[in-house]
Parts: sequence; C-alpha cells; structure tokens
Amino acid sequence: MLSAKNYTILCVVVAIVTAAIILFVPGLSETIEGRLLQFLSTNARA
Repeated sequence: MLSAKNYTILCVVVAIVTAAIILFVPGLSETIEGRLLQFLSTNARA
C-alpha cells in the first residue's frame, strides 16, 4: 500500500510529467487534449 506521503508525491510527479508533455510534445498533446475534451463533453451535465 502507498502511504499518503508517497501517494501525494506520485500525483505531483504525474501532474508535472503530463504538463511537460502537453507543453513540449505537439502530437501527443493534441491527443491528450482531444481525449480530455471528449471526456468532459460526455460527462457534462446540463
């Protein structure tokens, strides 16, 4: 099991890596943004 401290560190690292990919890898960032928009549009409530 992950302790709360290790889980927090893992979440921060994943967030930083994802942000770096979006900033510096154009093709992959378009894929991530497209999937995120698709997820948000399918789960949006009116």
